[in-house]
Amino acid sequence: MHNETVRIAEQSVIGAIILDEKVLVQVNSLITPEDFLFDDLKACYRAILEVSSKGKPVDFLTVLSQLAASGDYPEKQIKTLLSECAELTPSIRNTENYAKIILNSKKSRKIQEIASSVLADGINSENPDETANQMISELFETVKKQQLKGLQNIGDVGLKLFESYGKPTAPYINTGFSRLDEKLKGMSAGNLITLASRPKIGKTAFALSIAENVAKTGKIVAFYSLEMSGLEIYERMLSKAAEIPMNTLIDRKFKDKRRPEKVRVNEICKISETIDKNYDLPIKISENPSCTVNDIRIETKQLIAENRLKSRTELGLIVIDYLQLMSSNRRYDTRNLEVGAICRDLKCLAAELEVPILCLSQLNRTSDENSRPSPSELRDSGSIEQDANKLMLMWCVEKNLNELGMVESKTVGVDVALNRRGNNGVTLFNFNGNYMEFSELDRVYEESKTTEKNAWRA
Repeated sequence: MHNETVRIAEQSVIGAIILDEKVLVQVNSLITPEDFLFDDLKACYRAILEVSSKGKPVDFLTVLSQLAASGDYPEKQIKTLLSECAELTPSIRNTENYAKIILNSKKSRKIQEIASSVLADGINSENPDETANQMISELFETVKKQQLKGLQNIGDVGLKLFESYGKPTAPYINTGFSRLDEKLKGMSAGNLITLASRPKIGKTAFALSIAENVAKTGKIVAFYSLEMSGLEIYERMLSKAAEIPMNTLIDRKFKDKRRPEKVRVNEICKISETIDKNYDLPIKISENPSCTVNDIRIETKQLIAENRLKSRTELGLIVIDYLQLMSSNRRYDTRNLEVGAICRDLKCLAAELEVPILCLSQLNRTSDENSRPSPSELRDSGSIEQDANKLMLMWCVEKNLNELGMVESKTVGVDVALNRRGNNGVTLFNFNGNYMEFSELDRVYEESKTTEKNAWRA
């Protein structure tokens, strides 16, 4: 973009504001003084904002007075500059477009600056990934440019809400578990939903069940596994769908007990049929153990763009397993600050993509691993609870033993502990770890007020 064009755009913005103060509202949400290329016009815009912040009307004389008081430019030069700006403004109605030219010019200069800096310093051959991630982070900070949405008439908001009631489908994604969905009231677009538990409760298997349920509605699910490989993730899905124990899949001992030399054809057939049946299930798996929010942003935006070209299929849910394994492109003094920043970035990403994000998280270990957890036990950062739109806490309520005294399954509680749009409360599930299968129980969880024991009623 030629500097001459940029200068005309900057002059037009200054001139339009001087001629009609109302347009300041439009451009103030788009540009800052730092976005201006020319120092004299940057000073003009800064003076306009200072006059406005004092509650004074913004016009030729008040801006002239503010600039003259700063002493940076002679009064005669200021008069000439402001007069030129007012005279050169083509149209007040196009002020927003002039501001966008200024913004795009600033972004272009910043991108060139980042590229030049990398070329000048050279790329560290020992860790090129770090250099690339740093560049991506800086580029994103350059182009994302938060914009104010402006004040809306409350009546217009009400009309939008009323119009949404007439739509045939609900504007949110369900987990596929009816009792839980009754409390959650869905996972809405732009929401950050946190699912937390202590280790070995089954949160990955539970998140996978939700992912499958969403995918079966035709929506795409992006599953980011930072802890397990894609094969390990698929094994869990296969165990449940084919009804073959996890140990059998892991050991790969498909033998007939009566005839050990013979492979059990039945299980091989079930595996083959299940893989074939679920081959086109729209779940995309990433197994990058050093995943960052920027990685997710880039990949999901590419996924959205590709599917818009090929079909009408939409991205319905992003699952991250799990938060404490994520890393940031920026450096922080403490891990708590880093995790907090990642949470905020994920919340912004959910809003940016207009897709719910289900993020798994660890709870701190306690002496009583089977006690009902509270939000205060969230590991590494209090921001996890603050930034979540919905928070679910999982724990083992009871171990169900078979006649030999061995654990056959577990009763797991899923507590909707925080819900900014819906209800709170506990849903009970039976978790069969052999098949990685969750099923809702027809019972209500109760905590006795007189004892520490839990009771249920049908």
